[in-house]
Amino acid sequence: MVAITGEEYEQALAWIHGTMRFGSKMGLQRIRKLTELLGNPERNLEYVHVAGTNGKGSVTAMVASALSANGYRTGRYISPYLEDFRERISIGDRMISREDLVGLVDEVRPAVEQMVREGEDYPTEFEVVTALAFLYYAHERCDYVALEVGLGGRFDATNIVTPAVSVITTISLDHTDRLGDTVDKIAWEKAGIIKPGVPVVTGVSDDEALRVIKARAEDLGSPLFTVSNKRRADVTWEEVSYSMEGQVINIQGPDFRYENVRVPLLGRHQQANAAVAVAALEFGKPKNREGKFRLDRTAVRHGVATTHWPGRLEVLSRNPLILLDGAHNPEGAKALGEALVSFPKRRTVCVLGILGDKSYREATASIAPLCDEVIVTRPDTPRSLDPEVLAAEVKRYAPSVTVEPDLRKALDEASKRTGQDDMLLVSGSLYLVGPARTYISSKLGMTRQSGT
Repeated sequence: MVAITGEEYEQALAWIHGTMRFGSKMGLQRIRKLTELLGNPERNLEYVHVAGTNGKGSVTAMVASALSANGYRTGRYISPYLEDFRERISIGDRMISREDLVGLVDEVRPAVEQMVREGEDYPTEFEVVTALAFLYYAHERCDYVALEVGLGGRFDATNIVTPAVSVITTISLDHTDRLGDTVDKIAWEKAGIIKPGVPVVTGVSDDEALRVIKARAEDLGSPLFTVSNKRRADVTWEEVSYSMEGQVINIQGPDFRYENVRVPLLGRHQQANAAVAVAALEFGKPKNREGKFRLDRTAVRHGVATTHWPGRLEVLSRNPLILLDGAHNPEGAKALGEALVSFPKRRTVCVLGILGDKSYREATASIAPLCDEVIVTRPDTPRSLDPEVLAAEVKRYAPSVTVEPDLRKALDEASKRTGQDDMLLVSGSLYLVGPARTYISSKLGMTRQSGT
């Protein structure tokens, strides 16, 4: 591996992020052209393709961990990242190296320039990163890639693959400006990842959304498997135990049963995500390079039990209790609220920041009533909601509200107000939770767990 300088890495990142100025445009023409110029690296890989309003990141992480535990060389592609851009592209428990990222940019950039010379539109940042990931995983000869959809599904840049199994976790209102303003319209967009004859696994419970998914799967001849804690589903689960140390469930399918699966991620919604992940593996039937089906269920249980997914109901400290959660939309906020109700009652100081293009009123209604004090701040993105606007909404529910636009100052102030028996909750956008995690971890003397 050729050594690089910090300046070379920063220049590569700057080029990637510089493509943001070309906006976010729907359609698959640009990503198809770009990967074609790169030799279609995506065709040399197997995928578990995961879409959904909420839970898709958690399911992607569990699937990747379980595949790795089964001995498969497994890539994981996610968005957005929390602290380091390289988190988006990883193999096993290690994110892509700086050297590899610089080398990939050197390969992809000429293809992008050729596209533009030939009259094609400049690809978006997400399309460029997706092409980088496909190329990396092909170079590294991954057996499988757990591939998370960025936005929607039908026109998402990841949707040029034919996976071993398609997964749709949940459907609710989010990104309504891009995907539609009703649940059935959003379901149609996410059902766009379904491919002819490819099995589909879904945890969707909304009747209207499920009707859309069923119709699409039937049209394409794709077997559909539903996951729910209700008996009518193809795959069900039951809770064995739940605590702040994690939870244990049993998962039952048509011809499989997993006893006492430990789910380390907090929140009962993660029980559904674990069941969906297990179902995706069972019905996706992973194969080795010789084409033989191989899935060790003990290894699957181990993979789920060792899943690490930071920034989602993540406990950074016990005394005081410091909890981070990227509850970035109403469904996520509702899940956070339900999780907090099951925690031992503590006085709660919350640092909250939300994006302006999210349904902040609904999210606030779930989070703020559970807090004794709220410090409203601004996520590190131009899309952030004005803290004063958010504070006005928070005041409807919380007895004490303060505005501090600077995140670090907000965290310092919150720390001063949080006693040893209290809880400090940092929530809202992942663009807030990521930098907050970096800052708090540095103060606690914590180090990153993966990557170079």
